[in-house]
Amino acid sequence: MRLKLPAVGLLCASAIVSAQTPGAVDPAAWEQLEARGARFSAIEIRIGDVFDPTQPHENHWIARTANLLHIETRRKVVARELPFKAGDRVNARLIHQVERNLRAFRFLKDAFIDPEVQADGTVKAIVRTQDAWTLKVSAGFTQVGGQRNFGFSLKEVNFLGFGKDLSLAHERTTERSTDTLLYQDRQFLGSDWSFAARYQILSDGKTRYLELGRPYRGLDTPWSMTFSVASSDSLTSVYNLRRTAFEFASRLDNGFFEGTWARAARGPQVQRFGGGLDLRSARHGEIRPVEPEAMADGPLPPPDLPTRQLVGFHLAWSLYEDRFQDFQDLAGMTHTEDYNLGWEAGLRVGLYARALGGEANAPFFSGHAAKGWLPVPETLLLLRTQATGRREPEGWRNALLSGSLTAYYKGFPSQTQAAYLQVDMARKPDPESLLYLGGLDGLRGYANHLLLGDRRWLVSLEERPITPINWLGILQLGFVVYADAGAIRRADTGRWSRTYVNVGGGLRFGDLKSSLGRVFLITIAYPLVRDPGMDRSQLVIGNVVRF
Repeated sequence: MRLKLPAVGLLCASAIVSAQTPGAVDPAAWEQLEARGARFSAIEIRIGDVFDPTQPHENHWIARTANLLHIETRRKVVARELPFKAGDRVNARLIHQVERNLRAFRFLKDAFIDPEVQADGTVKAIVRTQDAWTLKVSAGFTQVGGQRNFGFSLKEVNFLGFGKDLSLAHERTTERSTDTLLYQDRQFLGSDWSFAARYQILSDGKTRYLELGRPYRGLDTPWSMTFSVASSDSLTSVYNLRRTAFEFASRLDNGFFEGTWARAARGPQVQRFGGGLDLRSARHGEIRPVEPEAMADGPLPPPDLPTRQLVGFHLAWSLYEDRFQDFQDLAGMTHTEDYNLGWEAGLRVGLYARALGGEANAPFFSGHAAKGWLPVPETLLLLRTQATGRREPEGWRNALLSGSLTAYYKGFPSQTQAAYLQVDMARKPDPESLLYLGGLDGLRGYANHLLLGDRRWLVSLEERPITPINWLGILQLGFVVYADAGAIRRADTGRWSRTYVNVGGGLRFGDLKSSLGRVFLITIAYPLVRDPGMDRSQLVIGNVVRF
């Protein structure tokens, strides 16, 4: 549902910019119609083109050319997401759920369902969506933490208007070059099933991934099922002090199956139960030391690489509470953002067993929990936690615990203050789950892979003003000023590192029409705590928004 506040908070309500897109109506209208027992008389789908020529700043030759070239989303793609029809009773919660499901499509910039009350008291549901520009041919680079990534790509996330995602890409990083073919379909063969496939050719190996699933789309979805398989063989690197400490060849294979069933929803809450099968296989080559400088401050223990073939089963439970509200201009710019203020939690408990063909008996678990709060109208808090681990004969392995707290404050309609806290702990992590401190991990003033460790904390603060400067309805200009701080318990010394701190700022562009990015950043970060040999600044370019 869209943000709804009591009358006494009306002045404060204007400060948090609830998503009130032109043409959208008060979301409470649906609740009122449901209370009256109103029924749908008709469902009308209106798909807006990428640019709206009725808006003066979008009525120009670029917009007209883009609309001419763009293939509009087909109505049946939107219609498949509508679980109601003419004659059904109005269900306000279902209406808001469908709005969120539609907004989850990358090829739609926004979606609302508005009521149009007829003379006989019935309601016509007007489903309004706006298409995004979905074809992207690009050649460019990003730079974060001193790491430059160069790439060429051809991406279409709404192939011929059918809502299919097809990507071809080439990328070169400091680690490897990668050629990728990706296909994703959220309405596989016109059904409720989703399908994803990815094939990558790396300079040092290959990766393959397939997933077929029937996900939960809301409280009333009775069951869900997922099948996935993944395989990769590549050269894996372990870093420390910004250098490659060790290299080794790895072959990882994973298989997963799960089916769960939902109990009848109680109000906005539902519990789901089920189980499944798990397969994990890892084969590693010889560990090779690479750069002695990566161990300059102390002996870095080589990674523990047990060869494993684990086969098991698990039981699953989850809790889902639908208390969504929508906002604008928190993590992104000028588009609707949905956040759940209710609980979302899940737990899987299982056993890898020799009797099933594995190499060890090993209990394992994974769990997560998330919750949101609006302590005052101008402030949104989001808590996220997750944990995983398995108990092998020699003790716990790949035991990971992570938690984050995000806070948004909108004291003014065009200005957001954001804060982020993250804490991570690891015990004997698998090579693909190692903890690092550096640029890609949130310390934007530092190089990537600054330090390796098993405990880590990070804090970031941002000020995000948005200007009224809008270039042809394509880009919205904003700015950002930020500060990051963090530390890690080092793997080479066994002690906590210094607390590293950086400040930075620059330009923040709202990507108003493209489906492939919401915000694009060009900033410079300056480390305030420097070790010998560190750069005095880092240029940060890209569209990665962590919070």
